[in-house]
Amino acid sequence: MDRSLQDPGRWPAGRAPAAAPTVAALVAARMLDAELAALLWLMVEANVPLIAAAADPGSPAEAVLEAFLDLLPPVTARLVLQGEHEAFDWLGDAAALGWEGADEGPSSQRSSASGPPPVARLALPPRRTAPPETTYLVAGEIGAAAPADIYGPRARVLIRALQRGYGLAATIRADSLEQVFARLGAPPASLSADELRRLGVVVVLRRAGSTHPPSTADRPEPRELAAAADRDAPSSEQAPPGVVETERGGPTAEAGTAEGTAWRVAACHYVRPLERDAAGHLQRRPPAVLATWDARRDLLEHFEWGVTTELAMRIGLGRDDFEREHGERTRAIAALVAAGQTSRGAVQTLLARRSRSNPGDAG
Repeated sequence: MDRSLQDPGRWPAGRAPAAAPTVAALVAARMLDAELAALLWLMVEANVPLIAAAADPGSPAEAVLEAFLDLLPPVTARLVLQGEHEAFDWLGDAAALGWEGADEGPSSQRSSASGPPPVARLALPPRRTAPPETTYLVAGEIGAAAPADIYGPRARVLIRALQRGYGLAATIRADSLEQVFARLGAPPASLSADELRRLGVVVVLRRAGSTHPPSTADRPEPRELAAAADRDAPSSEQAPPGVVETERGGPTAEAGTAEGTAWRVAACHYVRPLERDAAGHLQRRPPAVLATWDARRDLLEHFEWGVTTELAMRIGLGRDDFEREHGERTRAIAALVAAGQTSRGAVQTLLARRSRSNPGDAG
């Protein structure tokens, strides 16, 4: 394992991925394509939460998150959550979000007869209040009862904290967006539908060749696409190819594969936040499908063009600037993959050149 991943400032104990593939390596392994990778890069860079969902506990969810966390701008700090010992001291006023103070986590409630012995409470120093706009939270699995994970009331407070502008990287055991909502909406997290609107971007990972029946949440609303067609249809010269043509042989170890089977981003969703219209009325629009995996052709179909204006507003760009950034980053990632330059050094060089936070952006 890369020593940097064992740093307690990067991942919760026991949750660091065994390998740290780059975004370019994930694209080369066909887990996603350059177009989606560039879009996720823009969203994470702007502190939009990124949730990786997979039903299989052997999924590369943490590795996918690490690849995008590695693209955070220098001004943004990771804040690693402490599982069942998390006290939310970095919030400053956690009680306003429903936090009632330290409680016993799931592991402390297990007896030696029914499972592993309880984990001793750690003597953790208090943390300073973290500014939301420059803090990306890193959790273990949301809704899991392992000591490193965020469970019950802690999951509820964590998701509520996102309304303040924190980013969040976390995994969840689910095979669709519907399952994500169902799991977090049920006890003990018991999050409301409006609170779940803070999840940002949710990617669903599945093994290539999976026979899982398609979820209704994995397909865009026909009326939504029709309404967006006139408003947000991308120009042909700004729409880069959606898939980097690479050999379709077996996946590489860098791609976070398990048991020799490739993984794919089966669906990517943008969970629209609660909004108000010009008259002040609350707007509760359904999640938008950004991309889905076409199993027959083994490539991603893209639908983000239908919500380009929304995505641009979410990250503080005009639509034209957003499309230019997205297109340039797509082409830059595709060029790295085509040249076989998937190392961290190559990606970091690209990051320094392309980051919006870099005033010397070379384009």
